[in-house]
Amino acid sequence: KETPIQTCHDFEKVAKHRLPSYAWDYISGGEADTMARNRQNFALYSLRPRVLVDVSVIDTSCTLFGQACKIPFYLSSVAKGRLVTKEGERAFVRSAAKVKTSYLVPTVSSLPLKEVWSAAVEGQHLPFQFYLLNDEKQSFEALREALALGACAVVATVDSNAPRMGAFRASTGTSTGGVFPSPLLTWKRLAEVRNFLPAHIPLYLKGVQTAEDGVQAAQMGVRGIIVSNHGGRACGDAWGCLSALEDVAMGLRAAGWLGEGSTPSRTLELYYDSGVRSGRDAIKALCLGAQGIGLGRPYYWAAAYNGEEGIASLLDMLTAELQHAMAQAGANALGMLQPSLLSRAGNRPVPCAEVSPCLGSSGWKQQETEFHSKL
Repeated sequence: KETPIQTCHDFEKVAKHRLPSYAWDYISGGEADTMARNRQNFALYSLRPRVLVDVSVIDTSCTLFGQACKIPFYLSSVAKGRLVTKEGERAFVRSAAKVKTSYLVPTVSSLPLKEVWSAAVEGQHLPFQFYLLNDEKQSFEALREALALGACAVVATVDSNAPRMGAFRASTGTSTGGVFPSPLLTWKRLAEVRNFLPAHIPLYLKGVQTAEDGVQAAQMGVRGIIVSNHGGRACGDAWGCLSALEDVAMGLRAAGWLGEGSTPSRTLELYYDSGVRSGRDAIKALCLGAQGIGLGRPYYWAAAYNGEEGIASLLDMLTAELQHAMAQAGANALGMLQPSLLSRAGNRPVPCAEVSPCLGSSGWKQQETEFHSKL
């Protein structure tokens, strides 16, 4: 008898039961220590709820990758979609359209890109995730094809270029196959990718995990950043990704690229993925500065449960959880979610607006001064 679906983890249990071992191992594989830190990080932050706010209607509408969406959750790029549904990436395109959100089409698609784009409905615009693989010619051929098909943005993955032998280590200890990008991707090569794109196509970076890299990305002119450690699949013994988000967001604010100190010409879009399993997880990332939340493994679990309908159910569930968390925190729109609605765990909880994850409660002004001195 299958588990009734009430939480994201229920989708996981069903998927583990239904999927063949090679598919499950590929999806669940990664660096166990980093994956654990991603989840543990959410417990380091708690809500500082505001009261006497009208929360009769909770608005989750937003803009993701330049497109108007109804919810801040989007389907991130995950390879080999036919591992979980016969329709593969077509099902993901249709699910995103049904819920009115975005789907990031992966370079390593199980279907030809033309078939993926053929599933889009009228008015649906799809961003394309770009890997600079060891076969650079093939990489740029895929990029050209995606642009010709109408990709609305390009998201370059930058966290996976360290040369590795073998494959991801799954939590079970088994070895699972992976695709490994070129170790030659650098800031200089990234600028070449940006110059390759038509002027109207924005470039985003996926995989930034430090304030230093966030500011450098902003300075080179990218439209946005996805703070991500590939769901724990990229770097072993890395810090938890939610702490990385706080670090990046504080650096960008101090340098004038995010928040009240930014200007229209110096405003960066900030996104988050890695480890989100509930609406309460999501509200913490949104409070820290993210405008969108990418999902990876959870929507593969949902697809294994019931294809595109399963994904739509997952997104509806997470949105309802997020709306409830927002109401409890005293926020009726995403724009009201601020760092001051969170505190960081400790003997005396400190509002997140006053503390750096690395420097402690006295480090904010020091960090701000240091960032401005580097510009």
